[in-house]
Amino acid sequence: MSPTYERWYQPECGLSLDESMVKFKGQLAFRQYLPAKLTRWGIKQFVLAEAKSGYCLKSVVYSGKTSFARLAGVSLSEQVVLSLLEGYENKGHIVHLDNFYSAPILFKKLEEMNIGACGTVKANRKQMPKELLPARLPLQKGDLPVFMRSENLVACAWQDTKRVYFLSNVDTNLTIDKAVKSRGGEGGYRTVEKPVIAERYNSKMGGVDCLDQMLGTYQYPHKCLKWYHTLYHRVREIALVNGFILHKKANPTKKVTPKKFRDEVISGLLTTWNPPQLKTGRPSNTEDPLRLTGRHFLGKNENPKQKLDCRVCSDRKNKKRVQTVFYCKQCNIPMCGVPCFEQGCH
Repeated sequence: MSPTYERWYQPECGLSLDESMVKFKGQLAFRQYLPAKLTRWGIKQFVLAEAKSGYCLKSVVYSGKTSFARLAGVSLSEQVVLSLLEGYENKGHIVHLDNFYSAPILFKKLEEMNIGACGTVKANRKQMPKELLPARLPLQKGDLPVFMRSENLVACAWQDTKRVYFLSNVDTNLTIDKAVKSRGGEGGYRTVEKPVIAERYNSKMGGVDCLDQMLGTYQYPHKCLKWYHTLYHRVREIALVNGFILHKKANPTKKVTPKKFRDEVISGLLTTWNPPQLKTGRPSNTEDPLRLTGRHFLGKNENPKQKLDCRVCSDRKNKKRVQTVFYCKQCNIPMCGVPCFEQGCH
């Protein structure tokens, strides 16, 4: 991805890192299948985006385990996060991840880089507290969340619709009262004590999903047989979406729709575009005869006795005399109808 996106825009504190699918169903060795995504089959990209706006900062196409320079003892998920967050050290950003990436080992490394991290996590990850496993900690819907802490790492188990685990190096065990819909509650609502970690994750994790939504609005409609054509259209779409986001931030009072922004981009590109001049041969010094440039129609003399020698087939020197009542109206030359008229005027 072009480094221009990072050079000309300083993102806000919240970042979002997730997978994005480029739709492609052709034959390809590194084509992926993600059943949880709206686009299930295609080319997978790891994307780092601004959490609030969906501005794409970095993206890497996953073409196999060789997509990243693998380090000894570092898993693929850790390498993806560390590669995409390169250059954001000591700037106070907080990245939000799902349970594919989150792990205590990774969050400690990010803390050393002065990068905050918050996300869902799998309970069986290495160095996760065993006391939060369902076998040791039975929870029911409506129970208070359970927290455990190790230095700056906070792990949380919360029974929402199902059991959810969170991990963060920037949060504590604070909770907030949240009103949710409930049939048996007073006024159709009931109060739930929700962890601040969960509230942060829900509000900041959707940056890549927001980007996917904007990319899919005006995506290239035709099917591409070559996978690199598909990636080209994705790169072009990301450039347009990022440009639209920057345009909105630079002109907060000006209301411009994505469609109108694209029309303005196209008009601006065509204004300064000069079509290439076609190379022609050496110009002729003589003008084209009238028979090659004019519109020719066959005419007939009104006096049938007025006959003149045909310019094409008549040859008095060789004693071949052919006379005709027809002539070309444009050239005013006597010629037989067929085939002399076709040969003489075209």
